[in-house]
Amino acid sequence: MIGKIFEVLAVLFDKIPGLNKIKGARSILGFVGLAVVAGLQAYNVGDPDILLKVHMGLLGFTGLALNAKGRA
Repeated sequence: MIGKIFEVLAVLFDKIPGLNKIKGARSILGFVGLAVVAGLQAYNVGDPDILLKVHMGLLGFTGLALNAKGRA
């Protein structure tokens, strides 16, 4: 059942317009974004609440990208 949920999430993630063109670089894009947000948080640049929300969004994006990467 859990495998089917991840399969559905991978299919839905692959159907997002624009992201299917950069299939090989989605996880790299997510990791780079996480590094930038971590650097901004370390130097106290920007609003901490917004950076936390962007960080959580990038974690979800990177997780979905890695989930979809290994699926046909």
